[in-house]
Amino acid sequence: MKDFKNIFFDLGGVLFNLNTRAAFRAFKALGMGIPDEIIADNQPLNGMPEGQEIVRLIHSMDLGKVRGAEFMEIVKRECRPGTTEAEILHAYNGMIEVPVTRLQLLKRLRSKYKVYLLSNIGDLHWEAARNMAAAVGYPMEECFDHCFCSFEMGVAKPDPVIFERAIAESGVVPEETLYIDDFDANIEAGRRAGLLAYKIVGNTLEQHVPILFPEFC
Repeated sequence: MKDFKNIFFDLGGVLFNLNTRAAFRAFKALGMGIPDEIIADNQPLNGMPEGQEIVRLIHSMDLGKVRGAEFMEIVKRECRPGTTEAEILHAYNGMIEVPVTRLQLLKRLRSKYKVYLLSNIGDLHWEAARNMAAAVGYPMEECFDHCFCSFEMGVAKPDPVIFERAIAESGVVPEETLYIDDFDANIEAGRRAGLLAYKIVGNTLEQHVPILFPEFC
């Protein structure tokens, strides 16, 4: 791995474990019309099956076109009568889990590198992620130099604009910046932006720490 001075991390599937299958199962239990084939055990934990209404809604949240309150209203109409917002939020946030060791790693990495978040994420999941990190003693503000969230920027990966803006606003030199993600399209876009893009399989960051950050093992 070429030397680098800065790091852009993806969030879901990289820093936080992502289990979309569990969330879709929870939505189905609330009465949503989720097809059995996308919640089967042979489906990836962090895959977003295209063509499903709930996935289109999540993508709209990532772009900031739909915010939390509207999401709740839309989903509530698709669930069985009497479903509460608390139940919907529990199902949706059940998609993400925070391993404390990864947050600990981020704080250690900041002693040597500039560390940034570059995530496709909506306001509900961002609030949940912030709360989860703070609850285990690692507020996001202490883990990153800056957080680039798609819902705030109005653009999402793999659109080249989000990379251009993150690079410009952070002031990093792309050739000196490692970018870690778990989706091929995002990795390819990162490379086109000049970043040192490194792909991992979702939810397996620990396996790559000895390769990327041997001095922090």
